[in-house]
Amino acid sequence: MNPSDRRGRLPDFSSTFLLSVASPSQMPAPGGWGIIGLAGRSNVGKSSLINRLAGARRLARTGKRPGATTLPNLYRIMTGGYFLDFPGYGYMNRSQGTKKTSQDISTILVEARQDISAILLCVDIRREVLPADQEAARWFLSRGLPVALVLTKLDTLSGNGRTAQIRNWKRWIEEENADGILGLYPVSARSGEGVPEVAALVRRILAGFPGPEGGATGEEYLL
Repeated sequence: MNPSDRRGRLPDFSSTFLLSVASPSQMPAPGGWGIIGLAGRSNVGKSSLINRLAGARRLARTGKRPGATTLPNLYRIMTGGYFLDFPGYGYMNRSQGTKKTSQDISTILVEARQDISAILLCVDIRREVLPADQEAARWFLSRGLPVALVLTKLDTLSGNGRTAQIRNWKRWIEEENADGILGLYPVSARSGEGVPEVAALVRRILAGFPGPEGGATGEEYLL
């Protein structure tokens, strides 16, 4: 048996890259399929998670150099819906001007597009509960966006280490007492552990969006 089979049904989010978004005008027309945003610190593993969900190794660019993504990247899910990968916050191997542009366009998109369905906020399970991650969660929640906390790189910790870090995040959620937090999702894009649970969440979110008027399929709904 394939190890991933023991962790539940595999994701079915075959996707294609559309464009790096420099303006809200480049986004699909509102009122169609749902949009799942992915956010997190640079090098947290967002691209690896997208690749795992999409069943493709090289759909989203990954690398050891943090901050390679400087504009939000839009991916069309073939069965309907979109992944919107925001540039990583925190360290970015770019000029101050590029950092500001990346932050500005991300903010503009969130504020301009009321149809962003939810945010998968990726945080490195090896790190403590960092102020930057807390601030990001609070900001998305303040914009009325549900937030799922996706604890990445699960394969790098042992059982006791995992338990301690998950407990830390559960404590933060309890202390925050905020509506709109969809829960904790420990995951390893490398091993596949926890990916079916994230995929199930994505399916539930996108199920609330029937698609464009007229019943077009995701394949037909082009920019």
